[in-house]
Amino acid sequence: MSGVPELLRRYRAEAGLTQEQLAERAGLSVEAIRTLEIGRRRYPRALTVSSLANALQLADDDRDLLEQAARRPTETPDRLPAGVTDFVGRTEPVRTLTELLRRTGQPAHPTSVVISAVTGMGGVGKTTLAVHVGHLVEDEFPDGRIYLNLRGESEPIPPLQAIAVLLRTLGVPAQEIPDDLAAATARYRTAIAGRRVLVVLDDAATADQVAPLIPGTSGSAAVITSRRLLDQLAGALHLRLDVLSDDEALQLLGEVIGAALVAAEPEAALTVVHACGNLPLALRIAGTRLSAGRPLQELADRLADASTRLGELADGETGVRASIVLSIDDLRSVAADRDAADAFGVLALLDPGEFPLRVAAAALGRTLDDTEELLDRLVDVQLLEAPTLHRYRLHDLVRAVGREGASTQDQRLVGERVLRCYLAMLWRADELAGEAPMSAAWRDAAWAEEARDLTELEEVLDWLDADRTTLVELVRRAVRGTAEDRQLAVRIAVGMNVFGPARQRWLEWRDVNRAAAEVVELRTDPVSAALVRFDLGLALGELDDFSAAADQLALATEAARLIGQPRFLTSSLVNLAHMLEQADRAPEGFRSVHEALELIAREPEAADLGAWAQLTLGMLYGRNGEPERQLEPFERAIALVQDDVNVLCRMRISAGSSLRECGQAAAAIPVLLAAVDGIREQDRWGVLAEALCELGAAYGDLGRHTDALAVYLESLDIAVSRELWHREARVRTGLGHTYLALGRSAEGREQLALAEEVYAAHGTTPPG
Repeated sequence: MSGVPELLRRYRAEAGLTQEQLAERAGLSVEAIRTLEIGRRRYPRALTVSSLANALQLADDDRDLLEQAARRPTETPDRLPAGVTDFVGRTEPVRTLTELLRRTGQPAHPTSVVISAVTGMGGVGKTTLAVHVGHLVEDEFPDGRIYLNLRGESEPIPPLQAIAVLLRTLGVPAQEIPDDLAAATARYRTAIAGRRVLVVLDDAATADQVAPLIPGTSGSAAVITSRRLLDQLAGALHLRLDVLSDDEALQLLGEVIGAALVAAEPEAALTVVHACGNLPLALRIAGTRLSAGRPLQELADRLADASTRLGELADGETGVRASIVLSIDDLRSVAADRDAADAFGVLALLDPGEFPLRVAAAALGRTLDDTEELLDRLVDVQLLEAPTLHRYRLHDLVRAVGREGASTQDQRLVGERVLRCYLAMLWRADELAGEAPMSAAWRDAAWAEEARDLTELEEVLDWLDADRTTLVELVRRAVRGTAEDRQLAVRIAVGMNVFGPARQRWLEWRDVNRAAAEVVELRTDPVSAALVRFDLGLALGELDDFSAAADQLALATEAARLIGQPRFLTSSLVNLAHMLEQADRAPEGFRSVHEALELIAREPEAADLGAWAQLTLGMLYGRNGEPERQLEPFERAIALVQDDVNVLCRMRISAGSSLRECGQAAAAIPVLLAAVDGIREQDRWGVLAEALCELGAAYGDLGRHTDALAVYLESLDIAVSRELWHREARVRTGLGHTYLALGRSAEGREQLALAEEVYAAHGTTPPG
């Protein structure tokens, strides 16, 4: 009997129709007609056959012939499991995989077998995706769809046994199946040759297990799922499946418990989603835990307890814990992977679950190279993610499984090692930047030992910058820990005095020193107290909290008097005077700066602070309503630092800002322009953003709003790109007022609102 292609071409020719005309009459696409006539789709749907027969006006006998030809043979294997009814999201993976499979056998791929390897952690929905797509493309594979669970995470099926199953599915009698792998592979590929079959190989253990099971000729395709990256499979498309987005996870939860319940309690629903780590398996199990008629918040509350969460998400042998444990046990079953399994238990103790390679090495007590090798193995088996180079992440539920059985002593040991890692990085930055005299006498060179492989300051600062939020949280916990933890917290806080100012991370600098200030005692440890209070005061000042800054610097000054260190006392007095000036407490500031000038005059080691003292004196005159007395000390200050471009630019910014604040914007502009020019040559983006912001304010005071707009926009670009949130807030405030002055009201209001949002997001308030 002729097949659909031959019959359709004959009937169309007899009807005198082109493919385009037949497509129009049948309500089909031209591509659909072409696909049927070239035999790429041999078994169209019954509805398609009926539409074609009607369009061709076939007699009953011819209609019967076409319908019989379109009917799939009864021996065609169709072993694909039923798809889940609550499949949601995955738009991009579905599109990618569907398009790939639909290209099978097309002229562009005349000799290749389409292979797609879907990888991801346990419970993320790899099998669900593969089966779902398999049903979507069933018409592309008229000779059958075969599903085989290779049991890679429990008891992997040997390749020969797997081939025997496939051959029997394809109709080969058991007695004709060879008992040799090479011969069986050849028999399998002969049996499938010339047919269009989709083979779904689920839960593959290794590339060696799955390679013999891939069809050998074009027209068929293999979709493989595995927790491992099977990168040895030549020509395969590797598709990594991640957890669901929040929107997708909420939709899935709604499919399980009812969309109305999710809509009624959106906050509770999001809490459940996050407690499940957006993992499909966990969400489906969690949904079954909600008793009929009970509020969703009840489930959210139960899942909020990390100590019992895994129990809530258990479901016999298919629960979240069981799924993850399979991967761990699989590692332990291979002698070469046992170190990786042991490493996983240690890494699970890290807080938070994302960490850099260097922290992992410190926690494990291994070299960077050894650690990277172990972590790469954990990435291969989907117990660990690597979002960027040398940064790793543990899914919350995976981490929870890894922590089970860990002792308090284990947690304490790992925590101490991690603290020492950050300590080494901070004090290595101090070494590379040039030690401050006060901290140099206090520090121990051994603190930086672990980081001496790094020789560039910027590399160290980049590393610290990427992990600054974690650093703050670690110090906050450390001050509540053992005596040794508290000591490390203080040392870390003092070590921040290079990184904090260099990257203008004022909030982190403040928070670390604020935590350390809780555990330093002025009478018992005046050196630590002096260093911590001093840095805390400077950080508060950068955040415009001037009165609080002055209070901390007053404590630092008191500690400095106990220590008897003239240079540090002078520095404390000068900075205290500056904060008092900014807090509009000029009379107190004059007392501090005059004492500092007296010390500078008689103490040679404090002489280099003379320029800063003169600068502060000029600022105090301005604040005290004596602007005519500002210029002389400013000029003396600038004359003292002519040979140091960096310091000179900083002083010009401070002097220009003070002049502007005292109503001398015209005098401020040339000073600030000189600062901007000098900073551009030094490529110091944080300081440049500050100088441009001050210049914009000066232009605004003079009504030069177009000039102000240009420099504000440049400053904003730097602030946003470098995550200088405090500078961003200040610039947006100035920019908002500039837009208003230019009559661009909507833009002005928008910028002012954005500035308020930035301040609120960081728990601070605008100056003034």
